[in-house]
Amino acid sequence: MDKDKLKQLARYCVNEGTDYTENGKWDISYDELYYHFGVEVSATNQNGKLLAEELRKQDEINELIMTEDAIEVTYHLEYCPQCRQGGLKGAMELVSLMGCNIYDEHENESEEFEDEERVSHGFRQKM
Repeated sequence: MDKDKLKQLARYCVNEGTDYTENGKWDISYDELYYHFGVEVSATNQNGKLLAEELRKQDEINELIMTEDAIEVTYHLEYCPQCRQGGLKGAMELVSLMGCNIYDEHENESEEFEDEERVSHGFRQKM
C-alpha cells in the first residue's frame, strides 16, 4: 500500500470516529475500509500493521485495538463534537456550571444567614 492511500485510510478512521462518536469510542470494520478504499486490511496483514502504526501517530487517537474484524478506537474527547466534553472547552463548561451552582448555593446561604440574624435580633420580616 502506498503512503497516500495509507494516509487516506488513517484520515477516514479519524474523521468517522470523531464526527460520530458520542462517548469517544468507535469501531471501523475491515469490510468498511475495503468497501470505501478497496484495500484488504486485517489485524494480521501488512496493511493492517501499517495502518495501526499510522493511526497511533494521530493526535485525535488515544488508543486502538486491532481485533479479528475491526479496529476499535478510543478518541480524545476534545476532538469529538458529539461528546461535548474534554479539552479546554469542556473544562470551561464544567467550571462555568460549577460557578453557577456555587454562586447559587452561596446566595441561598447568604439569605439564610440574613434571616437568622434578623430573627436573633428580634426582627422578623413579613413576607
